Amino acid sequence: MSQLSVLEYSLDELRRVVGTLDDSEMEVVSNCAPWTVRRLASHALNNQLFWGGVVTGEQPVSFEETMGATPYDGDLSQYAGEVVTRAVAMWNTDDVLTQTHVTPMGELPGSVVINFATIDALAHAWDLSASVGRAIEFTPDELPALAVIVDTTCTDAAREHGLIKAITVAPDDANPTERLMALAGRVIPR
Repeated sequence: MSQLSVLEYSLDELRRVVGTLDDSEMEVVSNCAPWTVRRLASHALNNQLFWGGVVTGEQPVSFEETMGATPYDGDLSQYAGEVVTRAVAMWNTDDVLTQTHVTPMGELPGSVVINFATIDALAHAWDLSASVGRAIEFTPDELPALAVIVDTTCTDAAREHGLIKAITVAPDDANPTERLMALAGRVIPR
């Protein structure tokens, strides 16, 4: 499975989850308190534009807007579709995976940077689902590739830069998706 196909799976999960949110859930405080579901969804989508911009030299959103979770006030489902389409196009730019890019963690090849976009999409899809009480499970066929992404990105160095949260303890009865998300710093609700 290629890095691009794993990213596309992750982006599809994020788009799908955002598409399930309804207006009554937008002001619910997310599991990334004090952010509401709308702010978390906006942050998650803008992160994808941010990472795509890192590797293409574009700046479709500012770092401050992204990290501040500036809420997108329009139709988030439509925005998710637009963001995913644009992010996939940016990541499919010629040589983006082989070139070196300036990132919050220093200069890294695109083949490393893509892993941060991937874990970001996965973790935020899970966060949004957990925030509204609709647990998601990643496709069993995707789990081995997703585990590699978690191992690659959920490191002490990434935690020191504030890109990944500290590991949490998964409950004994946690499913494989929940175990991966605990490694990505997510608290598994019970």
